Amino acid sequence: MTMQAGHKRRTRREMQQDTRARLLEAAFHIIAESGVAAASIRGVCERAGFSQGAFYSNFASKDELLLVLMERYMSEIATVLDGAVDQASDSSLEESLRGIATRLAELARRPVLSLLAIELQIHALRDPVFAAHFERVKAAYHREFAQVIAKVIEHYQLQPVIPPLQLSIALHALWSGSIVQATAADALPVEDLIMLMFKTATGCDLRSPSGK
Repeated sequence: MTMQAGHKRRTRREMQQDTRARLLEAAFHIIAESGVAAASIRGVCERAGFSQGAFYSNFASKDELLLVLMERYMSEIATVLDGAVDQASDSSLEESLRGIATRLAELARRPVLSLLAIELQIHALRDPVFAAHFERVKAAYHREFAQVIAKVIEHYQLQPVIPPLQLSIALHALWSGSIVQATAADALPVEDLIMLMFKTATGCDLRSPSGK
């Protein structure tokens, strides 16, 4: 019996990629709902509908799965920010920074992503072995974010008082803190705080009519 036209049989690689994606998605939601401790290998497999053998065909350990989740999370942030910079390339500096700050704030308000960020950071503080790998993932993200910042600095000919990498780390710390402090009484919107930090670190004057 021949297969119907247009119904292509998936390759083994495609099926494995699907299995991997479903395991990651299951872990993502378990961590957001109940924390890293609740995301056991068995629990992740049950949630995704696979055997533990399927898990070990894709990940060597729970820590490897957590690191892949972190990489995806950090990569999404960097991609969003890079896109925001490109879209605002013809805008004033203030408009460009507002776009970047708004996108960061939107990510901070996404409950599942925010909880994942907090949970993985706490897990790293408790587990030195995981922390060593976790820090390498964060360092790679900071380098990506620093490249985005450098594009803004070059485009608007700014004079930063600290290198882009250090500003990347500082902005990420502010962003991470906003996840848990955003509901504090009289807190400024995170968008405004991000813009203020960038302005201070680059010496730019956002009150300028041209934004340059």
